[in-house]
Order: sequence, then structure tokens, then C-alpha cells
Amino acid sequence: MDLDVVFVGTSGSMPTAQRAPTATLVRRGGERLLFDCAEGTQRQLLRSDVGLVELREVFLTHFHADHFLGLPGMLKTFALRGRELPLTIYGPRGLVDLMGSLRRIFGRLTYPYELVELEPGDALERSGYRLEPFAARHGHSALGYALVEEERPGRFDVATADGLGVPSGPERGTLQRGEPVTLADGRVVTAEQVLGPARPQSPDQPQDPKRRVTRSPLGHVGDRTR
Repeated sequence: MDLDVVFVGTSGSMPTAQRAPTATLVRRGGERLLFDCAEGTQRQLLRSDVGLVELREVFLTHFHADHFLGLPGMLKTFALRGRELPLTIYGPRGLVDLMGSLRRIFGRLTYPYELVELEPGDALERSGYRLEPFAARHGHSALGYALVEEERPGRFDVATADGLGVPSGPERGTLQRGEPVTLADGRVVTAEQVLGPARPQSPDQPQDPKRRVTRSPLGHVGDRTR
């Protein structure tokens, strides 16, 4: 599964001539997850090779203005394009109050949106991974997000399976799913005998057989301009 991070904006508190304020786009397979949406985020996306795609989810880390001021304009742009696809916005406690205030800016939209307030320790389960909010050291309600990938089974060792007498067919598929099989002569072959070490979902992630998950922290970017 391909995984990459697009740094849409990396400046804090205010833009500079070369850098936009905070926004980070995570691309995992066909998914696009936007973390924070500072002033100018939609223009930065339009200027990039990513484009202003029909995002399904936006995650806010906290409610300092340089992390959400781009959200009302982006929501309105989606509406002006006639969007109908639902959008979900996640953030710490206070998100509902914030969006209630911003509603006066972006007005009526052409699509439904859902607001989800998160706490440290919550988990958003996805196919092959989950997102875990954690407390960030930036005010009492600031969150970071960790993308935690499940590991894939290790590579199937065909030579070992042949040596153990595992026939070609559904038995090998069962072993690849991590389940044992019983052969015609009564012997039991386990997945551990024919599978290599577990592999991360994303090919660019380092492999560590001692760990059961691959973690990609998508933490809060501090408010500091360099």
C-alpha cells in the first residue's frame, strides 16, 4: 500500500513569502486525509500536482486560527463546484462550537458534513490501519494523530511448503491467511512454518519483526515561523 505525506504548508502563526501556514495531506492508496487547514490551503493544493481533490475527511489538531482559517473558504469552494459527497471533520473538544461560529462565514453548503469530536485514546478503525488521536503539548485540548498500520502476513515460502508436502490449492491459501492445515497423512502444518516475518502495509516502512504494527505519527506542527 502506497503511503506518502504532502507538506502543503509548514509555516506557523503567519505565512512567509516562501511558505504557507500549516496543512498536511496524507495519501494512502486512494485515500486523501487532510490534517489542519490553514489560510491559503486550497490555493496551495491547486498549485500542487495533487489538486483540490474531493476530500472526504479533514482533521484539526487544535483551534488556533493558523490551523483552521482556510477551512471555511475550502468548504465554500466545494459547494460552488456543486459537491454532493459527504465530508467528515474531526477535531478535539470544542469542534462543534467552532463550526457553529464559522457557519456564518461559509453559509449553506450543497453537501452534508459531519462533526466528530475526539479524545486522546480514541481510535478510528479503517481498512488495514487505524488513526489514533493523542494529546499534544500545545494547549489543553490539542491533538496529534498517529496512523497505525496493520501488518501483512509474511511472504509464502513455496519451497518449504513443497518440502512439507502441502499440495497446491486451497491449503496454501489457508496458510497464507495465518491458519493451520491438516494434510492427508494427518500431519498439521502451521502458518509459522511457511510464512516469513510479517510485513508492513507500506513498502517504504522499515520492517521490525518485534513489532506488530507500523506507526506513522502525524503530530501537531508547532506555531513557530522560521
